[in-house]
Amino acid sequence: MNEGLQWALVVMGLLVVLARRRAVAILLVALQAILLGIGALTLAPHRPLSYLIAALVLLARGVPLFYLMAMSVRRTREPRPLGLQARPLLNAGVALALCLVTLALLPPLGLETVTAENASVSLVVIAVITIVTRRETIFHVLGLLMAENGVALGALSVPGGLPLVVELGVAIDLTVVIAVAVVLHERIFEEFGTGDSHVLRSLRD
Repeated sequence: MNEGLQWALVVMGLLVVLARRRAVAILLVALQAILLGIGALTLAPHRPLSYLIAALVLLARGVPLFYLMAMSVRRTREPRPLGLQARPLLNAGVALALCLVTLALLPPLGLETVTAENASVSLVVIAVITIVTRRETIFHVLGLLMAENGVALGALSVPGGLPLVVELGVAIDLTVVIAVAVVLHERIFEEFGTGDSHVLRSLRD
């Protein structure tokens, strides 16, 4: 896969950390998933037919997932801004610093290129930072999707590619998890009138 495309996926992840609006973040992660699928298709001519099937599934899975999230965002408009991006540059700086530290400490993963290793690991780290630093539950869902994109990038970069059953299993599992997470987001909004995950701190046994 083109190295420029791999780093473009990482840049999109950092832009999600900086994003103020949920719709913009959803669009960025959707574009990230589409580019990942396109990159997978460019490798298909040099790999078995099962890889082409997995690449098509990877490309197609984003459409229903992101439509589901977009509709959920429309149904759960926040009554007021949550004010979570008072430190956008700080959050992005922390994400970038953790990426560099992780890459420095990480042993070789055995992927086809060093760039693939660095990009896939960076995506997972950025996803974790997104989940930790954002209070909106929809951003937690996006973080899960970015983490899966990072794992998928690593899987695509394994010499010969992972077996079809593994890649399809991961895609199906994640689809179920994301669907459940979106439903949970809407239930939180119905109960508290906001998608701010900090309201859950008020819950007691």
